[in-house]
Amino acid sequence: MPDERPMEMDVSAIAAALWRKAWLLVLVALGAGILTYIGLSTVTPLYTGDARVLIDAGDSPLTRPRDAPSENIAVQLDESAISSQVEVVRSRSIANTVIDKFDLTRNPEFDPALDPSLIDTILMATGLRSSPVEATIRQRVLETYYERLSVYPVMKSRVIVVEFTSKDPELAAKITNAIADAFVSLQGEAKMESTSAATEWLQGEIARLRDRVAEAERAVEEYRSGSELFDVKGQGQDETTLQTQQLSDLNAELGRAEAAQSEAQSRAELIRTLLREGGSFDSSEEVLNSQLVQRLRERQVALKAEIADLSASLLPGHPKLQALQSQLADLDRQVRVEVQRILQSLETASRVAGARVESLRQRLNGQKAAVASSNEKSIRLRALQREATAQRDLLETFLGRYREAAARTESNYLPADSRVISRAIPPRNPSWPRKGMLTVAAMFGALFIAMAFIVIREFSTGRAYRPLEAGRVPPAGEVPPEPLLRFGALPAGGTPSLDAAREIPGMTDLASLMASEGVKTVLFAGDGGAFAGDAALAASRLLARNDGLRVILMDIGVEPSPALDRDGGPGLGDLLSGETPFGDAIRLDGDSRVHFIPLGSMEQDPPLQRLSLVVGALRHSYDRVVVVADRYDDWPAEFVTPDLAVLVCAPEADSQARRTLHRSAIDAGARAALVLQRSDEEAPEPQRAEEAA
Repeated sequence: MPDERPMEMDVSAIAAALWRKAWLLVLVALGAGILTYIGLSTVTPLYTGDARVLIDAGDSPLTRPRDAPSENIAVQLDESAISSQVEVVRSRSIANTVIDKFDLTRNPEFDPALDPSLIDTILMATGLRSSPVEATIRQRVLETYYERLSVYPVMKSRVIVVEFTSKDPELAAKITNAIADAFVSLQGEAKMESTSAATEWLQGEIARLRDRVAEAERAVEEYRSGSELFDVKGQGQDETTLQTQQLSDLNAELGRAEAAQSEAQSRAELIRTLLREGGSFDSSEEVLNSQLVQRLRERQVALKAEIADLSASLLPGHPKLQALQSQLADLDRQVRVEVQRILQSLETASRVAGARVESLRQRLNGQKAAVASSNEKSIRLRALQREATAQRDLLETFLGRYREAAARTESNYLPADSRVISRAIPPRNPSWPRKGMLTVAAMFGALFIAMAFIVIREFSTGRAYRPLEAGRVPPAGEVPPEPLLRFGALPAGGTPSLDAAREIPGMTDLASLMASEGVKTVLFAGDGGAFAGDAALAASRLLARNDGLRVILMDIGVEPSPALDRDGGPGLGDLLSGETPFGDAIRLDGDSRVHFIPLGSMEQDPPLQRLSLVVGALRHSYDRVVVVADRYDDWPAEFVTPDLAVLVCAPEADSQARRTLHRSAIDAGARAALVLQRSDEEAPEPQRAEEAA
């Protein structure tokens, strides 16, 4: 059996086939366009009338009820309210009104039974369509009416668009305007009916409320008179009952009596003190006001003056002076007697005042009991008064509403909450069919179908394929059987410096391959040891220096890679466990602008499912993401799918071993793979290489 040669799709052959049949494609497109235009010319055109209705408050601010809400109509009419108005426009009542107004039941355009088409006749004869005669005339006209009617709200507005389609442009405009007018009229009628119903209801409620108010006020007065809770308040004063007023008067009178008693006791005590201590009686107001004491004082003054005159010429033992001294002593005795009499009168007044105080206290205690009893009754009275006040306020509110509703109903001022802002005019151009647009669409459709037919024919005959040429550059996703790069030995002592890396055979080629377009994620998998990590870091340094790319390395092996494990800090394990953010896990290479993430701690057994998320996040931030596994078996292929897998093999590996390694990487999901065969010769130290040069 002859060897099967690999084939590929020949785009140029398909394009040549289409070019050869270009004349046929043009004819097909033109033919389809001409036939479509001729067919559409035979179709009866339909015209669409367009009217717009604004949902808005019809009341003027001067005529709106005073207690009506003043918020914006846009708050009241939300999206659901506008949608409800759309359904009102589509209501059956408006439809019946329009049908009766234009007598559409006798119009063959709206009743299919009056003038059935040839197609309808054939469909009804074959049973594919029910006969329109089976339905009523009104139902048939309504079905046609709703097929021609289109009502929808304008986005982010309170405008409703009404469209109606008819063969007659004049009829289309008239029916559209009639629907809009019927909607506005229906709103006004609904408002009138609602107001009339509210007026009738208010009328009955007012009559009942009048009876309830009269009954409540009568109950207040009956309870007030039965409980003797008479109101004695004056103008501008709070409400006060008779018992409370009497209690207040008694309390005031008791205060005055106690004051009088205290005053009498004080005056009597003063005189008593003067009598006991022999003081001057002139400090007592009662003594000074006594006429007898005043006369006695006058005689005492006269005797003292006479004694003083005689003392100048007579000796103290003279009988005349002694007689005058005896008269003076008698006057003093008469004064004291008069003072004692005044004291007795004050004590008597004090006792009288005390008796009056005691009497007033008894009366006050009795009045307190009466007030306490009246307060309990006042609670019930205030409850009755509140009920009467509430009924009276409700009656006044209903009366105000009734007067406003009656005035608006009688004056017939109930504007609808909508108005026609754009009336329909007879359209000049038909809305169906759109000959130009449909003709162009038919031409393009026929052109695409003809082109698809030609392409399918090319594939079925095999002319759309061509043999895959040997030695050509494979496209993205394809790999040659065994791409091999022989790599020079790395110098001892760790990762080579940037200058030393340029001297290693194959290092520059590896960096150029990593810089290829379409390569985003690169995997370095070794056969053990530190070679894979050192090669990856050296190639990344060259890539960052020569091509100016942002490169990051990440250790995904089981054991830490010596090239990346430097400070023992957090790394990939801590990042996967969620204990460390990206900023703490990423390090900067001291010899270049390359970033790297060491293996970190794997003691928490981090979930490797997050590894694909980490790689995806790094792909968005860096130009190249290089993952390093010192052993091929450490590569988690289900979570890391590289664009290029660099597979390090031993120097003694033969062709079969390399091919097996390459195929296993492709099968594991790598988009492309490169076998890197390292040399077993140890490279010289960088300083010695410079001296040899």
